[in-house]
Amino acid sequence: MHTLKKMFWVVLAACMATTCLCAQEITKVGRATLSLGTASEDALGYYDEGSNSMFNICWFSFNYPSIGGDGQPVTLSALACMPSKGGEGAEINNVIAGCHVTITSNKDCPSEFNSSGKLLSDVFLNMSLASSNLVPQGDLARHNLVILPDYEGYGITKDRVHPYLCSEITARQVTDALRHGIMLYQNDSKVESFRRPFRKDWRTICTGYSQGGAVAMATQRYIEEQGMSDELHLAGSLCGDGPYSPIVTILNYMEQDRDGKEMSMPIVIPLMLKGLCDYDKTMANHQIGDFVDERFLETGVLDLIASKEKSIDDITDFWKQLYKDGMKGDKDYFHAVLTRDGKTKLKNILKPELYDFLRELLDKNPDYSTSDIPLPEPGSLAGDLLQALEHSNLTKEWIPIHPVCLYHSTGDEVVPFENYLIAASNFGDQAMFYSPFFNSNHVNTGQEFFVSEQRLDCIRFLASTDNDGSGIASTAMPDASTQKWYDLHGRPVTGEPVSKGIFITGGKKILIK
Repeated sequence: MHTLKKMFWVVLAACMATTCLCAQEITKVGRATLSLGTASEDALGYYDEGSNSMFNICWFSFNYPSIGGDGQPVTLSALACMPSKGGEGAEINNVIAGCHVTITSNKDCPSEFNSSGKLLSDVFLNMSLASSNLVPQGDLARHNLVILPDYEGYGITKDRVHPYLCSEITARQVTDALRHGIMLYQNDSKVESFRRPFRKDWRTICTGYSQGGAVAMATQRYIEEQGMSDELHLAGSLCGDGPYSPIVTILNYMEQDRDGKEMSMPIVIPLMLKGLCDYDKTMANHQIGDFVDERFLETGVLDLIASKEKSIDDITDFWKQLYKDGMKGDKDYFHAVLTRDGKTKLKNILKPELYDFLRELLDKNPDYSTSDIPLPEPGSLAGDLLQALEHSNLTKEWIPIHPVCLYHSTGDEVVPFENYLIAASNFGDQAMFYSPFFNSNHVNTGQEFFVSEQRLDCIRFLASTDNDGSGIASTAMPDASTQKWYDLHGRPVTGEPVSKGIFITGGKKILIK
C-alpha cells in the first residue's frame, strides 16, 4: 500500500475513533439566505456552513438557478468546499467539480452532508480535495475550491424524478453549479473570512466515480461544446469506472446474464428506465411498466426509488427480507425474481420480449465494445429504448479538446471495462489511461480511486495543462500505463507483445499483426 494511502486511512481512522468529532470538529451554523441572480425566489444563495479542522476544510451549501430535465427553470442545490486556513497569500489552485456516485437516498447527496454526511463517503473524499495535510504546501493538488452539485431529484428537488444517465441534462446543471459556486466564493460577504484569490492560471477539473465518472466526462463535453472552456479555465476530467456508453453497459449485463451471473447492483436498471421515460423525448409514449416485468415491479422498486429514503444497501436488505417473507400468503412469491441475497438477474427485471431482443442483439454483435452496433429505428419498444440510451453515449460524436484521464478496473461487474475500451478507442490521444486495479470489483475499485496517489497525480497533471488542450505545460504525464502493455483482460504483458492480437498501452488499443 502506498505511503499516502496509509496516511489517509490512518487520519480517517482517527476521525472515526474520535467520538466528539461531530460536536467539536464539524461546526454547523444556521441557515442564512442570500438572493442572487435573476430568479425571484429568496432560496437562492448561501446557507448551512460547516468545517472540519482535522482536514483544514470548510464548506457551505448553496442553491442556484438552472434548467430542469423538463426544460423549465429550476432551483437546484449544491455544496461548496474550500480550504479553511493556510499560509498567508495562499491561492486557490483549481476549481474541482466533484460529481457523486449513484445514490437512492437523499441523505447521501452533497448538500445534506452537514446533517447526515459520512466521512467514509465519496462526498467527503471529494471534499477532501479542497485541502489536506497529506499534500505538501505549494502542491498543485492542494488548495482547491470543490463544487459538489446535487443531481436533479436530490437535495431541494428530492420530490422530482432523477434523470439517471441523461447525460446532457445533468452536465448542464453541474456546469451551472460551477459558475454559480465560483461567483458566490468570489463575491459573497459571508465567504470573506476564508476567501483566497485564484491563482492566475487556475484550472477547472471535473472528476467523479461510477455515475460520477460519466457525469464528469459529460460536463467536460458540455463545457467544450458550449464554448465555455476559456471562461471556466477548463483543464479536463478524471473519470473513474463510468458508464460512458449505456448500450455497451447493458449488453455487458446481458453477457453476464447469459453466463448465469447475478447483477451486483440491479437497482440501476429501474433507475435508468424511470429517468429515460420521464425525460427523454424518444420515450415520451412509454412508461416503465412497458419495459419491466410485473412481478419485479411488485417488489416495490418504484416506491423505493421515489421515496429517496433508502440507500442502495438498504434496498438490498429490504429485498432479502422480501425474498424470505414472500407476499399474498406465498413465501416463495418472489423467488422467481429475487435471490436470497437481495439481488437478481437481468432476465428477471426486463419483460421477456425486450430481454429476447437484447439477447439477439448481443448474439449478433459479440464485439460490441470495439465495433459500431446497428440500432433499430425508433417506433418500437426496443428501438425507442436503444435510441434513448444512445443519446447519452459520451463516446460518439465528440472528440475531447482537453485530456480525459480514464481510470477503470477490468474486474468491474457494475460498470464493465468495455466502457473504458470504447472511450479510449474513440478519444484518441486525449484519452489517458491510469493504472486500473485489475480484477477488483466496483466498490473496492472506488475505494482505491478516491485515495490513490494516481488520482492526485492526475490532478497535478491537469492543473498544469495548457488551456487550449495542447498538452503538458510544466508537469510530466504521470507514470501509469504509458510504458506498460496489457491484454484485453487487463493482464500485464512482459515487454512489447510479439504475438498477434489487440493490446492496451498508453490508453490505446494496439493491433499486433
